[in-house]
Amino acid sequence: MTESIGFIGLGAMGLGMAANLVKGGHDVHGYDPSPERREKAAEAGVRLVDSPLDAAKASSGVVISVVRDAAQTREVLLGEQGVARADRPVTAVVASTLDPSTMKALAAELGGHGVTAVDTTMSGGPWGAEAGTLTLMVSAPAEVFGRLRPLLDLMGRNIFHVGEDVGTAQAAKLAVQLTFGINMMGVFEAIRLADEYGVDEGRLMEMLSVSVGGSWVVDNWRRVKPWWEHYVPGEDLDILLKDMRSVQREADEGDFPMPVTALSFQLMRHVWPAWAALKDARAGEARE
Repeated sequence: MTESIGFIGLGAMGLGMAANLVKGGHDVHGYDPSPERREKAAEAGVRLVDSPLDAAKASSGVVISVVRDAAQTREVLLGEQGVARADRPVTAVVASTLDPSTMKALAAELGGHGVTAVDTTMSGGPWGAEAGTLTLMVSAPAEVFGRLRPLLDLMGRNIFHVGEDVGTAQAAKLAVQLTFGINMMGVFEAIRLADEYGVDEGRLMEMLSVSVGGSWVVDNWRRVKPWWEHYVPGEDLDILLKDMRSVQREADEGDFPMPVTALSFQLMRHVWPAWAALKDARAGEARE
């Protein structure tokens, strides 16, 4: 059945997701403030609108939000031109990674405007969004999940209904992110050890991939490594740091210990740049 879907956020993740909904036969009414992203979305068949409110009005009842953080999520859903101003029943699918507490508070406020909030967190990166192979973690009442499932299947390959209470999917995504971050720092330290003894990094990755040291980070190191070598403020690494900071905040409020996450967070912020500087210095000495 063809639907009209509102879509907010047409960046690295959102554009691929919206494009796959178009390929699935749906009319996607998309909003993004970036002219470049709007142009790319139009080329992918997305019908452009001028605000999140317009996206909601053009939809047949489902609006998907894929923006960066809690502040942006709140603005596109509850701002002056937000989805909640549509004055009609809408299901707002929040695909951004927030913390569970923020998601619950947001859902309660949206409920006062007749908007049902569903958290549908995701993992798989821009390449997964483009290919339609994302892993999606959803917390929603069973009937709402059933309503959304055909749309989710167009955007993801692995769909997990993790609970009915809003915020549960956010907790699941943060669990994924902290595992990713901790594992990344383990791979970093493995490289540091091997580098001290002249073991080739590529060769090390081959060995790790076929041993107990294997992981997604190892298998996708060519994608992960540029985050560090060519750090861009506000991009992939900062998004991961934001999510690990959310884990620490939830742990503090819930009074449960997460010492490995806390240590990995600090290492991620400070250790890698120092090691990169050391490698640059060594390269300079070798040239001399």
